Amino acid sequence: MKPNILFLVVDSLRSDKFYGESKTSITPNLDSLLENGVYFSQAISSVPSTSPSMGSIFTGLFPIKIGMGPESYEKLNPNVSTFIEHFKKNGYSTFATTSEINSFLGLTEDFDLTLQQTSHNNYFSLFSGLGEKITEKLRTMKKEPWFFYIHINDLHQPVIVPEKYSEEKFGITDYEKMLSAIDFWIGKFFEQIDFSKTLVVLTADHGEYVRSLQIDGKMINLESSSSEKTLWKLGNKIPNFLYGPKRKLSSILQKTRDKNRQKKIEELDLSEYEKRVLSMSRMSSGSHVFDDVLKVPLVFKGFPIKNPKLISQQVGLLDIFPTITDLIEIPKINAKIDGNSLYPLIQNEKIDEKPLFIQSMPSISDDNLILVGIRTNSFKYFREKNNKKKNKLFDLANDPLEEKDISSQKPEIVLKMEKILQEYLITENNFSPDSLQNDERKKVEDELKKLGYL
Repeated sequence: MKPNILFLVVDSLRSDKFYGESKTSITPNLDSLLENGVYFSQAISSVPSTSPSMGSIFTGLFPIKIGMGPESYEKLNPNVSTFIEHFKKNGYSTFATTSEINSFLGLTEDFDLTLQQTSHNNYFSLFSGLGEKITEKLRTMKKEPWFFYIHINDLHQPVIVPEKYSEEKFGITDYEKMLSAIDFWIGKFFEQIDFSKTLVVLTADHGEYVRSLQIDGKMINLESSSSEKTLWKLGNKIPNFLYGPKRKLSSILQKTRDKNRQKKIEELDLSEYEKRVLSMSRMSSGSHVFDDVLKVPLVFKGFPIKNPKLISQQVGLLDIFPTITDLIEIPKINAKIDGNSLYPLIQNEKIDEKPLFIQSMPSISDDNLILVGIRTNSFKYFREKNNKKKNKLFDLANDPLEEKDISSQKPEIVLKMEKILQEYLITENNFSPDSLQNDERKKVEDELKKLGYL
């Protein structure tokens, strides 16, 4: 009998907040997953945005090859095969709980059943009914084997922490307090499954900037204030015909908040990394493609994983489903993909490390930078898509915080990385997007508004 598959995606979860010295959340269930599973400490998302990242995971292809490049939000190319479809062909019942924007962009069409996460113009959180719905669905699933994709949005900015988890013992930031809260529900989900016949995979679609740092024993916290969160919740309830005035007011408030934050930052003696963390968000026009938003956790546990281990080789999220395919022993997908199975690494064998294509999130305004690049275990190179001269190069081995641009000092490495990048960009022309119609684009924009992008 093939194992069931529980695929958990915690939106915006950074790898250093899942495991490492900077973690302050209380997460016994995530810790158990880590201690008893295979953990990849250098797992990289190709893009800091949910839909193109999930599209890449579902297909094993880089976003530019599925019509989800950095220029704009578009639908998944319908001619591209997905692993969800492949699992169904091999006897799996497939279920998902995810946000409506993923449905509008064609990412849930291959699932047998999708539980939407939108109600009254606000996203369901685990603590407002979604947790119970997922738990009940897991408890009552009779037909095996099943594949269940659960997308948890509670860590998405702005983070609104349940009162029960507001004490500092659950984390020094709202972000980490929320992770402690999420762990409670993950434990509830685990109670409903049998690990001896279920493969559990946990990852994130992308990371996030957490505007909080501890410097010389002093906490500097520039996360969203309670008043900002209240305005965000109220703003989501404003009718669409009032969106224009709301957008204008939001823009004024945002500029005021950014100005106040910048003033506080300038008063402090900070490194380049510290300035970036405190001033940026994924939606910032200059957010770039730093590891803050691309480096995420990836862990496999349950059947047929036997021995826990930590693997530090760079891997991509598009490697997840080829790995699952090998672990559950079904035929490989009949399509040419970019992802590689990590099964040999799990079996203590070697595989060659592959340079990963990275891109900025799809542009949502005229001032957004459109970036493309390459990441290896040693270097990260990126540039504006339409201007090769506006590039940056970072030595990840000696500068893991990406503070010093060495592009002018290492022109030979820039040329080498640019050559690899060109090979990826050439293939983009073979994969045109499935452009959204006007009514579809409006639905996508409405969802982006709810998430705070517009």
